[in-house]
Amino acid sequence: MKFPPLTPQALWRAIKPTFSRNLGLKAFSLACAITLYAFVHGAQDAQRIMAVDLVVLLPPASQNRTLTTDLPTSIRVSLHGPRSIVGDLRSSDLGNMQLDLRMGRTGTIPLEPGMLRVPGGVTIDSIDPSTLDISWDDVVERPIQVQVPVTGAPAEGFVIKGRASAIPDTLLARGPSHVVGNLQVARVEPFDISGLSDGTHKRTLVVERPPPRVTYDVTHATATVEIIRKLRERVFSKVHVQIVGVARATALPSQVDVRVLGAPDFVSDLRSEQIVPRVTVREADVNKKTAALPIELELDGVQVSFVPKTVVVKW
Repeated sequence: MKFPPLTPQALWRAIKPTFSRNLGLKAFSLACAITLYAFVHGAQDAQRIMAVDLVVLLPPASQNRTLTTDLPTSIRVSLHGPRSIVGDLRSSDLGNMQLDLRMGRTGTIPLEPGMLRVPGGVTIDSIDPSTLDISWDDVVERPIQVQVPVTGAPAEGFVIKGRASAIPDTLLARGPSHVVGNLQVARVEPFDISGLSDGTHKRTLVVERPPPRVTYDVTHATATVEIIRKLRERVFSKVHVQIVGVARATALPSQVDVRVLGAPDFVSDLRSEQIVPRVTVREADVNKKTAALPIELELDGVQVSFVPKTVVVKW
């Protein structure tokens, strides 16, 4: 027996009734299959880790107590439940975890699943961290000296006189007693004196950030530095003391050391004959025959000192 050749047209005529018969029943069967698939897979458990905000309720400021524990701003929650529910969850659906410390609770406080709300069918497996160690300290206030660090160098031939000062020179630090009690100074940002010359210079500078949990009552200070010409000291040793006012008088000691402080170029040019220390016997002292008198020497533009400062004159 010989079969006719199998052509595409013949094949289509053979299988066409399979697709065209009972179309309504086939569509219904497909819908049922899709629904069953979605139900089975949607009912399967899924696991997920979500971040939840941690909200801490603190005691009123009037109690002067401060928390010394570093608390996280959020916690990690591991949960599981139907895939269709867990997959659509958002952090806002869980709300936030509220930790009430208004009564000053201390020690180890557990974070429990019951502190969060979850949809039905969803279970919280774990919370990280699971506990928090809470500690407190008294809040104290203490005045702290303001310090002005200096950086750079003034113009050639000039130096800074003394130390930089600040207004206010103290500030009030407020915070945990164990921190505030150890504070020595509060620094402002460095005062750069690079290139400055003779004069008084002022700047408003920012106070550096205080330690954690500590506040300052000021954020800025006015710093002042005084720049003067660089000075040189020169010592003239064993210079004879001249006595003015009486004749045939003697001084004990008869020689002193003269220290001259001034501009380097001026001090360097001084000659020995310009250094003439003297004592003057006043008319009112003439009848005393002896007196301890201060030494004098006038030189413009310099500071002069003597060792010793006085001599005993006899006549």
